[in-house]
Amino acid sequence: MDRRKFVARTGGLIIASGAINSAAAKSEKEMVMPGKACRPVTMQTPGPFVTQENIVRSDIREDLPGAVLNLNIRVLDPVSCAPTEGMIVDIWQCDAAGRYAGFVNINFDLNTLKVSGPGPDYTDKTFLRGRQLTDQNGLARFTTIIPGWYIPRLPHIHVRATIPGMDWTATTTQLYFPPDLEKAIYDSPPYSERGPNPIGYKRDLAIRGDKKTLKALTLDVEKDSDGFKSTFDMPIT
Repeated sequence: MDRRKFVARTGGLIIASGAINSAAAKSEKEMVMPGKACRPVTMQTPGPFVTQENIVRSDIREDLPGAVLNLNIRVLDPVSCAPTEGMIVDIWQCDAAGRYAGFVNINFDLNTLKVSGPGPDYTDKTFLRGRQLTDQNGLARFTTIIPGWYIPRLPHIHVRATIPGMDWTATTTQLYFPPDLEKAIYDSPPYSERGPNPIGYKRDLAIRGDKKTLKALTLDVEKDSDGFKSTFDMPIT
């Protein structure tokens, strides 16, 4: 049974070990009206640096330098558009220098975009990875940094939402940043040591020139007291 049929046959309720409230239990104030927020999220690859068991924590920085980003992922039921409590949300990303924890990183050639050899070995590191359960408002809250770039990608954050005990329900995608914000951030330390990202959306190996997908997955970022903040709506589809 596919995910949409599962949701339809359960009357629009996402059920996960009794941890998720039904839409009927939500007040009108808590409900999100159907619209843009409940459109299916464009799925994207989890990439080569995904781990199955991320650390349960909200602040995933481990004291790494970078522009602070307070990121909220709001998980929604795709039928009722109600925020869903008790969902597992994982995020993972690279640091300001474009390096991932938990793996031997990969180097790519700028001209060919092909693998040119192994990069730094961070198999014993855990930075910039974390897991949270959504609260009664459907929110999983993280404190992270705006990621750096690496060839052949635009800067991005991976996100996955899963119903507990039902891995086949996972919705996985990647979140991107407005170009003007990216430029401003990369002009400042610690990002400025590497300069601007040489990869545009046409060469990015996940976006592949798809402006529509890039726009749908680009975060709305605002100034916050300690850096920046953003909330992304993520229906389980």
